[in-house]
Amino acid sequence: MRSRILKNVGSGCTFLMKSIPGLQTFLGEYYVENTDTSVSPASGQRWKYLLFKLVAATSNEDCPLVLLLDDLQWADETSLDVIRMIVTDPDIRYCLFIGVHRDNQSSSTNRVKKLLHGIQEQGVSFMAMRIGPIEKESINTILSETLCLPPRLCQPLSTIIHSKTGGIALFMLDFLKSLKEEGLLWFDLSSRRWAFDTRGIDAKEISDDLVEHISKRMTRLPHGMQSGLKISACLGSSFSAGTLQKGFSRNDFDIDEFLRFSIESGYLREISSGKFMWAHDQIQQAAYELIPVTRRESFHLLLGSRIFLRTTSAEMDDDLFTIVANINIGIRLMKSKHQKLEVARLNLRAGEMAIASSAFNSAAEYLVLGIALLPDDSWVEEYDLSIRLYDGATEAIYVTGDFDKLSTIIQTPLLHARRLEDKLNTYNIFVRYLIASGQLKEAISKSINVLAQLGEILPEHVDNNVYAEEVEHVKQSLVNLSEDDLLNLPCMTDERKLACMQFMNIVMSAAYCVEPLLSPILVFRMVRLSIDHGVCNISTFAFGLYGAWLVSAVNSDFEGGYRMGFLAISLMNRLEANEFIPRVYTSVYGFINIWKEPFQAGQVKCLEGYDAGAMSGDTEFAVSCLFQYASCAFHSCGEDIAMLETSLRLYIRRAIQCKQEYSAKTLVVLHDLILRFMGSKEISYSIFFDTNEEAFYQEGLEKSLMSLCRYILHKRKFLAFFNGDMDVSAESFEIASRYYTGTNARLSHFAISTVIDGLIAFFFARKHQGNENRWRKTGEAVVNLTRQWATNSNWNFINKLYLLEAEHFFLNNEDTKATEKYKQSIKAAHDHHFIHEEGLAFERAAWFHLHYGRHGEALVSFTESKKCYEKWGAHGLVNYIERTILNLF
Repeated sequence: MRSRILKNVGSGCTFLMKSIPGLQTFLGEYYVENTDTSVSPASGQRWKYLLFKLVAATSNEDCPLVLLLDDLQWADETSLDVIRMIVTDPDIRYCLFIGVHRDNQSSSTNRVKKLLHGIQEQGVSFMAMRIGPIEKESINTILSETLCLPPRLCQPLSTIIHSKTGGIALFMLDFLKSLKEEGLLWFDLSSRRWAFDTRGIDAKEISDDLVEHISKRMTRLPHGMQSGLKISACLGSSFSAGTLQKGFSRNDFDIDEFLRFSIESGYLREISSGKFMWAHDQIQQAAYELIPVTRRESFHLLLGSRIFLRTTSAEMDDDLFTIVANINIGIRLMKSKHQKLEVARLNLRAGEMAIASSAFNSAAEYLVLGIALLPDDSWVEEYDLSIRLYDGATEAIYVTGDFDKLSTIIQTPLLHARRLEDKLNTYNIFVRYLIASGQLKEAISKSINVLAQLGEILPEHVDNNVYAEEVEHVKQSLVNLSEDDLLNLPCMTDERKLACMQFMNIVMSAAYCVEPLLSPILVFRMVRLSIDHGVCNISTFAFGLYGAWLVSAVNSDFEGGYRMGFLAISLMNRLEANEFIPRVYTSVYGFINIWKEPFQAGQVKCLEGYDAGAMSGDTEFAVSCLFQYASCAFHSCGEDIAMLETSLRLYIRRAIQCKQEYSAKTLVVLHDLILRFMGSKEISYSIFFDTNEEAFYQEGLEKSLMSLCRYILHKRKFLAFFNGDMDVSAESFEIASRYYTGTNARLSHFAISTVIDGLIAFFFARKHQGNENRWRKTGEAVVNLTRQWATNSNWNFINKLYLLEAEHFFLNNEDTKATEKYKQSIKAAHDHHFIHEEGLAFERAAWFHLHYGRHGEALVSFTESKKCYEKWGAHGLVNYIERTILNLF
């Protein structure tokens, strides 16, 4: 297990040890501490990711893991979210999670129900079990073993106890204690055994409520002990002796005696030196019931204030949450403006500490309450406090995903902040909120507005003239600058320029989806800012995207793009910008290197990009790396699609888990395509989104998600072509051609789709339906384009070029040349491990031979095509080939 943990978690063990000290003890000498701090230790996403890796490493088939968490009704939203992610994480297997909660508290029960619903939505099954009270026979057995009496003698007592306590374990034990204290249960020295007064016990009146019963017993304790219990109940489920001491109004109170008595009475447990916790939350509630309802607010306010006044600045971080929690309960009683401001500052400090430890739900509560305490003139009299409270609150609420609450406060700092610099954090969150809620065009518009205020004027609408002008500007900026010059640029220090880079970075993916002409202009501006004002971490992404633009259709500068991609990675290493690994890898290995290096070479980098993004919190591009990996594996590499289909289910769940809905939808489109190729009757759209493909497509049109629409059309064309439905494939080709993509980067499936376009074009050119010239020109253009690609990457494209040339010769009735090209395409596909394209080349060759009446050779080619598709795992295509053979032969 140690080796699995070290392999899976690696240097992240150091980070986890801060919250799981026992991990260091377990690993012992096997672990060498890591000092790498390249990723912020405050990253909540990193903590979650490493925790999942740890759980996955500790459970396997030989040693399954059982996690049991009690009292889920007290868990906060952050904890419940971690539980949900552990249970649904696709990498965690052989793990049984058992959660226990009470269902008699409405608000807490609703949170747990929401958790279970979220787990079920992601396809994870669970079993609900209602645990009832202890049965009378079991109570009799417990009494028999506890009192060392025969079961027959205990029967009268067990009957009464079951009747009065309802079989609730804690109630039963506390009732037994009260019987002993009242002399109704005693050890008889003469008979040398336990005895009890059955009539007295039966006549004893007790409350039906456990908390009320325990609380009533506590009222019989000395006044000092009751005071200790009241104060302890207000300190939370656990507390230190030092904090308890500060809560007493008298310094002469014997804390040690109180703690000793409480432990002996079963109220408290010592968990470590000077640290104590309640033995049960019901006991804590019973102690809290000692405080009259009408005095609770004042009691909390006085207790919190007393601890605050007695806490030194060095101790404040340890007691801050206890202080703030108590004062906040009594906040209604505070009338003084000065006191309210002081408490607002305490809530600010607590909120910032909570954010630093990734407890964003708690942070939001502190900061929103702090805002509520601000006076009407706070933006005049307490400007800095107001800015910090609103900044922290908007950040915390955004992370929790409570967009309704966010919308109620986000405009306030934008209206009242005096300087643009003080608004930037709120604008940043506002744009991210718009993107996360699917308002991509609004996000772009808001970013353009902010950039204009920062001095970076972007065009609202991009036409060819504007685009050409921007291209010329960026090319002029790069004139006479070598890769070494760019790599050694100074660091950017201008705060406004850094803010510009940040906003363009945030809105880049939104522009790619709905404003394809704007996204390259954002890239150009980031490159120019990096050259003119120095580089920053975002510059690594900018240079990577510029390289992707260089290899796009309008340029096809593969050498220049390849060099720029190398520069992006070198600069990332120089700046130690590891948080940009998923973005840089997306641009370099997803968009650039596919035109120079074997498709298979970049696959491992895509998975590394996912890991890096999951650890740093960049879930958007982490999931993007997964899509690039899966798309390339299917379209370009021809990996076993049965294994890929299993992985895709996990990837989709992971994307949904990370709340990356757009990426999840593109993965679903790919997954459904693979299911069709496998011959499965499952519908991916229905599995994950309870919808269908046409609804996906219409939603994309309504929201201007052009890249999603293009991908759905590609999927339809690809599926129809491989299944011989050439009319549908041509229709999808015609519709997709309306979506302009020329200035944007292209993934590997774009190249494969273009090759399919050429094959479709040559097919219809042979049909002689009156438009053969148009189809011929389309096919010949694809041949020329593929020839250019093959010049730069023979490995990736030579087999595709041979196949297109074979179809071209077929169109021209050049039998011998076509035959040779089909053979070359088959051999190249086989040598380069493109099993799916080997099958396609055999299939196209079969139709070619059939056209010339060579039925024997056609049958052999169809049979070889079927074998390739079988190896690929495309049983749907195998069935299609078998039907074709039966129909033709």
